[in-house]
Amino acid sequence: MPSLLARGAAPVTAAGLVLALALAVASPATAAAGDVRVRVGVTGGPYTASVGLVSTSARTIGGFYCAADGINPTPLTALVDAEDQYGLGGVRTRWDAATQDFVVTEIHGDAADGKKKWNAYVNEKKITTGPCHTAIKGGDKVRWTLEA
Repeated sequence: MPSLLARGAAPVTAAGLVLALALAVASPATAAAGDVRVRVGVTGGPYTASVGLVSTSARTIGGFYCAADGINPTPLTALVDAEDQYGLGGVRTRWDAATQDFVVTEIHGDAADGKKKWNAYVNEKKITTGPCHTAIKGGDKVRWTLEA
């Protein structure tokens, strides 16, 4: 039986194999260009969830472009992408013309009302800008909590 070299296959060195594998395996905190991978959680209401890595990027939501600094993914894009990728049971938002940003009104049937609202946290810090004006990066932990 002829060897692989005799059939025209090129020899692969250990260094070449390591380089090929390094290029083929993406870091768990990164994805395609413009995408990041983050963890997303939902707490505060009867429904609580913590999902695996969510691939998210800046995107259009409800006819409005949601991107921090015009290019970066946000806590809201992470939530919407977690819904798309893992099925959180429904995410509802409304556009607030006064703040030029979205307000999350419901996650999995847990609705914000006059007493409670959905707040976003990134790496356990409550965001101080709107959910489409706050940049997130690969490896961040995004949590949405229904709070008084």
